[in-house]
Amino acid sequence: MNTHDKKPPDGNDFTIKINTRTYKVPGPTISFEDVLRLDSIDTAGQDPSLFDVDWRHGSEGGTLKPGQSVELQNGMRFDAGKSNRS
Repeated sequence: MNTHDKKPPDGNDFTIKINTRTYKVPGPTISFEDVLRLDSIDTAGQDPSLFDVDWRHGSEGGTLKPGQSVELQNGMRFDAGKSNRS
């Protein structure tokens, strides 16, 4: 990964995708809760562990759990929504 990938082009915002929608967000990190909120996923009155947030950037990737954050990089992609685990 190039070090310039981590720096936002305008010095303030990072461009990311959540469920195919593009967002400009302030850094330097984004939380599990912020990802769900940005994509208008309603978690009110529900156990947060019923939701999944996966991220990837190039060959890197991971999963966020409630209360966790990840350092932002331009071009990151997030898949977020209700878990399909039973």
